[in-house]
Amino acid sequence: MDPVAQEAKHAIPSAEDVFDPKQHDQLAQAIAKLSPEEAAFFLSKLEAAVTKRKIQLTGYLVAMVVWLAAMVGALIVYGTREGFVGWVFLVPFALVGAVLWGFGRWSEKAAESIRITGRAAPPAKPTGDA
Repeated sequence: MDPVAQEAKHAIPSAEDVFDPKQHDQLAQAIAKLSPEEAAFFLSKLEAAVTKRKIQLTGYLVAMVVWLAAMVGALIVYGTREGFVGWVFLVPFALVGAVLWGFGRWSEKAAESIRITGRAAPPAKPTGDA
């Protein structure tokens, strides 16, 4: 990677660095060097990333509760019915898949709506190459 690209890569911090405790000091220094427009852009990316992670974490917790309840229900059905009812053990996993898919879609839409709420990306800095 050429030096200009490396400098541009390090100029605007990544919102994902917030979730890495080892990067906090470097992130604070990088944010202090940003212009107000770049800081607003970073803030919108950070807000989108945090919102997305919160929704996904909620989805994981809901999926665990749904799986537990569905497995208990499947065991009850399996114990009270005659004949082959092994299919009932597929239902909890289908429900978990549906819950995770739904929360994933919701997190993507929420993050995207935060990214496009009128906060514009910073203007491109001239690299000197013409």
